[in-house]
Amino acid sequence: MSTGHTASVSSLDTLPVDLDKTLSTRWKDITLLKRLWPFIKPHWKGLAYSLGLMIPISLSSLAQPFVVRAAIDGPITNGNFGGLLQYCALFLGLLVVMYTLRYHQLVVSQLTGQRIIYEIRTHLYAHLQNLSPRFYQQHPIGKIVTRLTNDVENLSEMFASGGIAIVSDVALIMGAVVGMFLMNVQMALITLVVLPVVAMVIEFFRRKSRKTYDESRVRVAKLNAFLNENFSGIEVVKLMRREEINYQDFERLNHTNLKVGLHSVFYDSSLTASIEFLLNLTILWILWTGGQLLLAGAMTFGLLVAFFQYAQMMFEPIEDVSDKYTIIQSGLASVDKLMDLFDAVPEIPPTLEIAAQYPVAKGDIVFDQVTFAYLKDAEEPILKNVSFHVTPGQTVAIVGASGAGKSTLMKLLCRFYDVQDGQVLLDGKNIMQWELADLRRNIVVIQQDDFLFSRSVLENITLDTGEADTSKLEIALDQSNARTVIDRLPDGLETVLEERGKNLSGGEKQLILFARAIYHQPAVLVLDEATSAVDPQTERLIQAAMANLSQQCTTLVVAHRLSTIEAADQILVIEGGQLVEQGTHAELLAKQGIYSGYYERYQTQEEG
Repeated sequence: MSTGHTASVSSLDTLPVDLDKTLSTRWKDITLLKRLWPFIKPHWKGLAYSLGLMIPISLSSLAQPFVVRAAIDGPITNGNFGGLLQYCALFLGLLVVMYTLRYHQLVVSQLTGQRIIYEIRTHLYAHLQNLSPRFYQQHPIGKIVTRLTNDVENLSEMFASGGIAIVSDVALIMGAVVGMFLMNVQMALITLVVLPVVAMVIEFFRRKSRKTYDESRVRVAKLNAFLNENFSGIEVVKLMRREEINYQDFERLNHTNLKVGLHSVFYDSSLTASIEFLLNLTILWILWTGGQLLLAGAMTFGLLVAFFQYAQMMFEPIEDVSDKYTIIQSGLASVDKLMDLFDAVPEIPPTLEIAAQYPVAKGDIVFDQVTFAYLKDAEEPILKNVSFHVTPGQTVAIVGASGAGKSTLMKLLCRFYDVQDGQVLLDGKNIMQWELADLRRNIVVIQQDDFLFSRSVLENITLDTGEADTSKLEIALDQSNARTVIDRLPDGLETVLEERGKNLSGGEKQLILFARAIYHQPAVLVLDEATSAVDPQTERLIQAAMANLSQQCTTLVVAHRLSTIEAADQILVIEGGQLVEQGTHAELLAKQGIYSGYYERYQTQEEG
């Protein structure tokens, strides 16, 4: 994923102007807007309606100076009270029309913008759901959350306050210019001299501000990533007394973010102040020129007032355009970051043309000469030519030292990654030929620190907000021994868990997870260190739950505690990414090999 502009903050104001780069940035902006079109297209009617309202809004606004001129040069000069009343009524009517239509335009444009943002956020979330675990290992969660929240909100502001408002402002500027020429060509030409200067000022600060907005997006994402990691590991932070060190790291990141923010404020303020200065200077010039024409009798007072109104109509949108331009630059910087996420390609596509539907599996598993490395260009793979066969209903234990590749086997079976060589079969079919949803529907994984959601216990078991199958639920609670947990909770199954189930002990969480597994009746159960962090009493309950569940499905067990795998139908010993021993507990002890050594050390530790 792109990390955006990486120049140091202190050098942002000294970067040379590169015309090719400027043109490239413009084309990039156009490309980004084109990429938003698929999200905008379904809502084009709302946008078209808002844009269509610009015409009557602009006309009702542009007609007002003509009414003022006619009133001053007519009834006010002639002392005609009745005529003045008519012009005031006409002016009031124009105001009512203009503000009524503007209200409708704002409401429709805001609602349309919110719907577009909803589409973008929904599609982005769905896309992120399809990305492989490797993506989340390589990109900090805090940065991803920033994209999905902060950057999408920046887009919301761009749609709500940027795009249509700028088009309306440009239309009003063009109309005001026409009105000035209709009033007095000489003064109109004098007034327009300022526009090229304003355009150059806006372009100058556009280049500067875009760089700071890009940098700001990166800095905020890094700050969020740091905070996410820091608070997720707060217990380690406290145990290792890293509070002061982490505070200094945060202060450094926050200070860098502050410097980028100060640059952004400087450019925004300079742009606004420069434009206001130029426009007020132009007002002074109009006053001087118009005053001379008025004194010379070449212009009426009503015409001078109307011309001032048109000049104000032109200047106010120009100031507004500069503010909206800032919003759009920030929005485009966010679009750039969001498109980086949309461009991330899932390693494992959710649906393949070759995929077929095999709804219910029997649980026959084959690893055939499987070789795999997390990094595709790694010199040494994690797994090397691993082959084994698990028949339906068998319980197979996998043992080995940390880092040997045991958990990797489980991840390959669930197809979180694809093998570089060899194949993995389920019921005789390569898992790459299975629909991902069907494959994973047949597999339930329980890990040492598995995930519980901040929802009710019932929802965590069923993983569905629909109506639970009562009979399946009762069986799951009984066979998993989770009822002992449910009975102690204040609201039973309706008890809402805290984040990651923090209001449960480790053993209680594991029993809930076993209830989930039994409820979903998998063809394959994977237990990855599922009992390594629980007390002996809870372990006995879990082993009983394992025994109940393993009678109904194929079970793969990864465990450090050898007591949990002695009764397995076969045991696989992994060392250095290779399958070095295979057999029953008794057979492997008789070999006096690696497994025997593991078991002897385990016995010694237990006796000690």
